Amino acid sequence: MKRTSLSAWLLPMLAISLAACYPRERVEPQPEPIPAEIDGWAPVYSKDADLTVIKSMPPQNIVKGGKIYIKGDTLYQVESGKGIHVILIKQPANPQKVAFISVTGAQELAVKNATLYTNNLNDLVVLDITRVDSVKLADRISNVFKMVDATRPPGTGYYECVDKSKGTVVGWEQKLLKYPKCRN
Repeated sequence: MKRTSLSAWLLPMLAISLAACYPRERVEPQPEPIPAEIDGWAPVYSKDADLTVIKSMPPQNIVKGGKIYIKGDTLYQVESGKGIHVILIKQPANPQKVAFISVTGAQELAVKNATLYTNNLNDLVVLDITRVDSVKLADRISNVFKMVDATRPPGTGYYECVDKSKGTVVGWEQKLLKYPKCRN
């Protein structure tokens, strides 16, 4: 009799256990909806035919100032992605902008004597700045840096997908994006 009651109890439990293992309809996870607006990265484009042209220009407004370097009475300030401001600071209360050196992709700089070192996108460029109103390219070493990745932004999260029809990506900036389609 004990055998019958054990099997009467065991068979239903076994059936319940096997039913729990029966494959059910698989539910796919739903993709995260694209936000209407979110802070993210946007590519900065240049349509310049030759992104390697470096030239002196009249003073420009500082829009997105970056790193600075002081040598004697002169302050050099990076305009992130665009070039370098040259500012005389003989009278600190009255700084005088004297020139702008256009260098696409510039983010870094150093100065030694009359030589300025910076990046032109991913290249190291050496500039003779004896006359800041007519700088001369002294040397270029290609692909020294990984400053600009034209395919992905420097940070994670949502970003505006690259559109090659808008030009060459020379940098990335953070801004409010509307319905971004790319994410890393």
